[in-house]
Amino acid sequence: MNQKFNSLAVYIAMATLLALSLPVVVALTVLNGTRERQISADINKLVDEKVDMLRHGLVLPVWNLDQSDIMALLQGAMLDRQVVSIEVIDPEEKTLARRAEPQRSAGHLIHRTAPLVMQQNQQDVSLGSLHIVVSDHQLQKKLAADKSFYALVLLAQAIVSLLIIGLLVYRRILGPIGKLTQATARIQRGSFEQGIDLPQQDEIGQLARHMEAMQASLKTLFDEQAAILGNIPAGVLFVRKGKIVFGNEAAQALLARDDRRLVGVAAEDLFVESVQQAVYVARAVARSSGAAGEIVLLRNASGASFPAELHTSLIDPARPGEQIWVVIDVSARLEAENRIDQLAFYDPVTQLPNKKLFMDRLRRGLDRRRTSGHAGAVLVMEIHRADLSYGSVKADEMEQLLIECARRFSSCITAEQTVARMEGEKFALGTEIRSNELAECIRYCEALAQRILDAFTDPQSLSAARFPCSVNLGINIVRDEQYGASELVMQAELAMVQSRAAGRNVFRFFDPAMQALANQRSQLEAELRQAVARRQFIVYYQPQVTYEGDVVGAEALVRWQHPIRGIVSPTTFISLAEDMGLMDEIGRQVLHRICTDLENWQREGLARDLVVAINVSAQEFKVDNFVHRFREIMREHHVPSHSVKVELTESMMVDHIEDVITKMQALRSNEVSISLDDFGTGYSSLSYLGRFPIDQIKIDQTFVREMQNDAAMASIIRSIIMLGQSLNLSIIAEGVETEQQRDLLHAQGCLLYQGYWYSKPIPGEQFADLLNTPGRFR
Repeated sequence: MNQKFNSLAVYIAMATLLALSLPVVVALTVLNGTRERQISADINKLVDEKVDMLRHGLVLPVWNLDQSDIMALLQGAMLDRQVVSIEVIDPEEKTLARRAEPQRSAGHLIHRTAPLVMQQNQQDVSLGSLHIVVSDHQLQKKLAADKSFYALVLLAQAIVSLLIIGLLVYRRILGPIGKLTQATARIQRGSFEQGIDLPQQDEIGQLARHMEAMQASLKTLFDEQAAILGNIPAGVLFVRKGKIVFGNEAAQALLARDDRRLVGVAAEDLFVESVQQAVYVARAVARSSGAAGEIVLLRNASGASFPAELHTSLIDPARPGEQIWVVIDVSARLEAENRIDQLAFYDPVTQLPNKKLFMDRLRRGLDRRRTSGHAGAVLVMEIHRADLSYGSVKADEMEQLLIECARRFSSCITAEQTVARMEGEKFALGTEIRSNELAECIRYCEALAQRILDAFTDPQSLSAARFPCSVNLGINIVRDEQYGASELVMQAELAMVQSRAAGRNVFRFFDPAMQALANQRSQLEAELRQAVARRQFIVYYQPQVTYEGDVVGAEALVRWQHPIRGIVSPTTFISLAEDMGLMDEIGRQVLHRICTDLENWQREGLARDLVVAINVSAQEFKVDNFVHRFREIMREHHVPSHSVKVELTESMMVDHIEDVITKMQALRSNEVSISLDDFGTGYSSLSYLGRFPIDQIKIDQTFVREMQNDAAMASIIRSIIMLGQSLNLSIIAEGVETEQQRDLLHAQGCLLYQGYWYSKPIPGEQFADLLNTPGRFR
């Protein structure tokens, strides 16, 4: 309806009607006014003439008091239907004669009174007066008829003019414009076959010829584009608001969808990982620069996937929702590139990376190491077999041997590590170490080297028996930027030569200082086994204090009372004990010691409400009967279950989640509370925290130490506390070393503290003295 009202024809009709109506209205107004004035003048003139005529005719009859003549004159005057009444009045104001027709009183009445005077002896003698009433009703009816006539004449003239103007406007303007509108609609739909037939030579005719030329140009352009899109080997898609609106024949063939099934499909549904690729569609595709030649994985209508090179760009930067996609199937190209890469970068016998690829990965690993700060290691490995030295091994048997060795090496590494065949019987291995501590790096490399040696010496392996051989390893740990890739490999080769001099199935470190540390570690292993056998482990306690200064708990910390070195920190031997599989026994001895102390303190009335936190290693927790043994030791010492608290680290909860949850629930069922140690330093907390039956989380000291100087650390602490409060968990912070730290933690909602501000870890005897002085920290 609005469109019709806004049409040009309606606008012109209304304008023409208004233009013709104004003169008609003005003419009618002028004519009617003139006619009204004329009729008013005529009626006044008629009345005056009637009065004059009667006045002169009535003088003698009135003088003679001739009633019959008077009435005859009045009767004659009343023949005019416009006269309503005539009355003759004597000087004494008495009516001498009167005639009236009351029914004629319609309309406007005009009254006239004239004196009746007779001249006698040159003097005017008053005979009375004449009063006449005349109605203009007849003249008003004539005026109304005239007005109607004028209006009909002018209206007919206006209608005829309107029809003539409308016909001319339609033939010369509206009709041609309608044809042009229909032509533009056809062009918009992509129909260019029908011409525009407008032979007129005016401006509209010129416009029509220009549009015909434009239509011809567009037809040529569309035909050329259709030919290009139809013959181009790449798939072309037009995407509008995330939906496909066009796809050429190549795109239909690639996606196994005809035009009807392709149009309307969501663009992100073309990707194999539609949810993940939605981000790609929203970011890479929609950015103004588009995405040039990115390799993505698409799928066709049958569900088969194929790699494609995707080029995207915006059709118009002002309309980000409209994009053009060019899809090129690169399956064959990638396969050819893979074959080329295989020949150029992989050993043809073992299918392992060759020396060229290994050196390239090593260089890139060194660049990453400079950014991450992690250490790395290069291992050079050489295989030996007695008959290799004499050259008596056949070519095909040699290949089988190399393939088997490659399989053994590959079985010992992870996806992040690279093992390569360098040349002959020499292999290399590159790995990143997520630490920069020298001792940690040595332990890591020793474990990796031992796995490799085990793969070549395992008597249970059929392949080892079929292809008996030994291996020598040279290890070079990378902790600085002093050397390049070639130098690092050379140093590892020198270490391998040293290992060869030491015998078969031996590894050596390149740096003599590293080797000395390795020897030192071997000595520490022997001493640690002796410490377990002689029960040289003692327990220190660090108090856990409320804000009011009450000691409500303690963390039990193991120490090694070495006969020569004295008290040895757990950082020196815990990881080594775990590698040696000794933590289960050490944990059992420590638990006996803690329960003994608790039993003594409770007997003395010092620890009725005290809760001791016991750190449990991953190795201990994995033991099948851990919960049973834990419960039995506490029962043996008559220690209530609520007096101990098990502290677990986040890293323990990553593997074997269901088994961990089962054991935690078993502990909870025995009233043993559970605390999550070093919270926030791992990567499993938020995803699994809700699943684990935890009573308390401990804020790691690294956050506490930096909270006063680092707003980010303070924000992390605040988030941890809010998270714990939302889960109804107790919160304790470790590493509290100043009063300011304690007050800041208290302001955030942390109510328990542990750290040097209160006390360093102390032996059991000193802790008992501390319990004897309850107001110590108030």
